[in-house]
Amino acid sequence: MKILKYLLLLTSLVFIIGCGKKTKILNDNQKYVKLLWRNKQFDWMPSSLISKNGNLYFSDLKNNFYVIKLNNGKVSLKFKTDYNPINQPLLSYENILLREYSSDLSCFDTIGKLKWKIKGEINLRKDLAENNNFLFGSINENGFSKINLSDGKSIWHLPKNSNITLTNKPAFFNDFIYLGLSEHYANLLAINNENGKIIWEREFENFDNLIQIKTKKGLLVCLTKNFENGKLIMLDFENGKEIWSVKLNCDIYYEPCLLNENIILSTNDNKVICLNISNGEVNWSLDLKNDLVESKIINYSGNLYFGTMNRNLYSIKNQTGKINFKQEFNYGICTPIIENNKIYFPTGGSEIWMLK
Repeated sequence: MKILKYLLLLTSLVFIIGCGKKTKILNDNQKYVKLLWRNKQFDWMPSSLISKNGNLYFSDLKNNFYVIKLNNGKVSLKFKTDYNPINQPLLSYENILLREYSSDLSCFDTIGKLKWKIKGEINLRKDLAENNNFLFGSINENGFSKINLSDGKSIWHLPKNSNITLTNKPAFFNDFIYLGLSEHYANLLAINNENGKIIWEREFENFDNLIQIKTKKGLLVCLTKNFENGKLIMLDFENGKEIWSVKLNCDIYYEPCLLNENIILSTNDNKVICLNISNGEVNWSLDLKNDLVESKIINYSGNLYFGTMNRNLYSIKNQTGKINFKQEFNYGICTPIIENNKIYFPTGGSEIWMLK
């Protein structure tokens, strides 16, 4: 277990902190951004960072879980856990839900006191989600389940054998749950939220992985095979029938940015593309050439912000994709955070920067 633990941490650090050599030391005051604060003692795992209500939640490499103030780094809460920081914690109402290295799921209150703990499965690192005060995820060797948030008890589990296939983060619409499965090919289930029965199913034999996202026009499905071939499909929520589709080598590691009538996403061939949500037609495309998006794309005040593999922060116009600025950093850029009408840029160096 210890070997697996440190291999996972090493893999996450290499992936998120970024590649490429940087010989230039970044000054704390740049043209477009400035350092808000830095605390090397946090030594946070960038993959664990998540914000809510002005607080930043994360774990370090010594099994410490922190809650700090985003604007000044002041520690509000610190406690020991066996949490696996490769995935973000789930914050639900007054609960902090952490997936452990053993795949167990622990629920803590806002002062770090354990409320309950249940046996989880390896798929829980991907399919844990919350909707309408219920949890969903793979537990108790039963596969994908609906879980009572107050005590961790299972309400129903999927009748299909979901514990022998890879499951992903579910999407929700009305009384439907949409769950992706990946084994020899990609598969999508529409499930009744009340009883766990399968309503419809779609198989995508030419692809091996997928994510699904609720939009105002339907269920957007991003498909890929070996990170070389991909496709976007918009499906009807009720019956799973195709509304439109387009071939696109989409990056399914990060969910697309949904903005008004547009879908904005990154691709595995180093592009950022904006498509019309109604028909899939391309509005604009930005070629990053030898760089690759490595964060979620975040919309703020008419512009899009994201970090890249080469430790660059991009700001581009959301209407045209035209670059406003590109800022180099000493560390990898995590997904930008919007709080109190301000945008912040966490880095792999336990820093918080902000837009001037």
